[in-house]
Amino acid sequence: MQYWIGVSESYLDEGTIWTEFADEGHALRQVEQYDGKWFSSRNDSVEECWLYDGNIKDLGLSDSREISREEFESVWQKSA
Repeated sequence: MQYWIGVSESYLDEGTIWTEFADEGHALRQVEQYDGKWFSSRNDSVEECWLYDGNIKDLGLSDSREISREEFESVWQKSA
């Protein structure tokens, strides 16, 4: 598993995105925060965040950094 944090831009403005990737490279869980409001892939909808459906190797992660599982799990819990 890999865990990443980065800048996200959407119709909600600029925010932060945390993503959990499986060893094969596809996203399993995702959390986004815009202006203090949390969105997560546990509630995919038009107004919520959408789980990335590509492979990590296709992402430009130059503005992102890898984080620990513990950091991701902490954010995942906060977003509930």
